[in-house]
Amino acid sequence: MARPKQPRSFDAQKFLDSTGVAKRAVDFRPKATIYAQGDPANAILYLHNGGVKLSVVSSTGKEAVVGVLGPGDFFGEGCLAGQSVRMGTATAIV
Repeated sequence: MARPKQPRSFDAQKFLDSTGVAKRAVDFRPKATIYAQGDPANAILYLHNGGVKLSVVSSTGKEAVVGVLGPGDFFGEGCLAGQSVRMGTATAIV
């Protein structure tokens, strides 16, 4: 009887190490802005530990939280889809 294949887990650190592109680790204090809406979209980020709040501000000044991320999440990937500027703000929360 054939055994069912075990799903492979994604090893983000192994992937990051294998890409051959520049990378660096940066620590942010809580409430620090990682990037702001309108900034150039020139990098993808990986959250190793802590948390990040993703938000957007409307033309009338209202802020909406669109996501909360934790360890193991990627963010800022809009640049892969051709976005030249950040569509929202990423803020460190822990």
